[in-house]
Amino acid sequence: MSRYNDILLQFIVLLIALGLIMVYSASINPFYGETSGVSTLINQFKWLILGSFGLFVCSFMNHKKLSDISKVILIFSIAIAVLAYFTTTHKFTSRWLILFGKPIFQTSEFVKIGIIIFTASFIDNNKRKISDFSFMIKNYYPYLAISVLVVFFQPDLSSAIMISSICLSMIFIAGMDKKQLKFLFILLIGAFSLKFFLWPLISGDSNFQIYRLFGFFSGNAPQQEHAINSIADGGFLGIGFGESRWKGDYVAEPQTDFIYSVITSELGFLGLLILIGSFLMILSRGIGIARESKDLFGMFLALGITFNLIFYFIVHVGYNIGILPTTGLPLPFVSYGGSHTIFNLSQVGLLLSISYKMRNEKY
Repeated sequence: MSRYNDILLQFIVLLIALGLIMVYSASINPFYGETSGVSTLINQFKWLILGSFGLFVCSFMNHKKLSDISKVILIFSIAIAVLAYFTTTHKFTSRWLILFGKPIFQTSEFVKIGIIIFTASFIDNNKRKISDFSFMIKNYYPYLAISVLVVFFQPDLSSAIMISSICLSMIFIAGMDKKQLKFLFILLIGAFSLKFFLWPLISGDSNFQIYRLFGFFSGNAPQQEHAINSIADGGFLGIGFGESRWKGDYVAEPQTDFIYSVITSELGFLGLLILIGSFLMILSRGIGIARESKDLFGMFLALGITFNLIFYFIVHVGYNIGILPTTGLPLPFVSYGGSHTIFNLSQVGLLLSISYKMRNEKY
């Protein structure tokens, strides 16, 4: 049976097709005509080609071999993220690895898949010790803390929170006890206090994220207000392709951060149905691959990848409809962008690899 004959891939392709159409629509600037839309679409095609290559390569990997080198992968990904601090120019934050003056990719994406692979391998090798708090403090949480902090201070708070959420969800399912939950909750409160209150005082830097957070809770978040108005315009049938009036100067980066609002505005309930249906299928198929996997590493690797895709979907939709603060996280397979497109498609390749081996190999 072909490794690509999987309903998971069919829904990924559906999301990619929707994304190409809506990225083009969202990036048409009313002041510049269609030129900006064409150039954006061409760039997205380039990244999809690279991502498809990553999917193809990863689909032929023996995922169990990744477990043997999981620590090497994680350390290398962290080293690349640290290197980004020294390659940054005045035009870019430390989120990007810059070579020859050009951004190559966002290093948080590399760290994220690195820690997911490491966590799955750790659970596979230490399943009976996950509930041992002292063991976890010594042998797992230092790796997670370093991974989160190197992203946290880029600064990329949203990605740091997502990395934490994905990995802790994996550990929770593996058997985390209440003592660890309490410890991690206190640690999370401390980290937020450091980020939003102590660090600006120590560094002297203004913190745009705290203003964004206060704006959200005080109801003064114009970007979100425009996004919500855009969604409301769509109604049941949508106002038509390219017709959203809340793009351009009203919503920043509508082709990336607020692509959901453009889709629901222009396609209405149909666009919403495609998105929700597709991500529910990804969730169902991802959990199905995890449950049917005959090895623990494959199971938790599949869960980690699935959590990654679904958590990003939930947060992206959440801040578009105004129930979460604006984070700028992309909608997987739909939003414009190179790093997340390439890494997400490569992770789908790993899911297909796990599924194929599960169906075609005897253990």
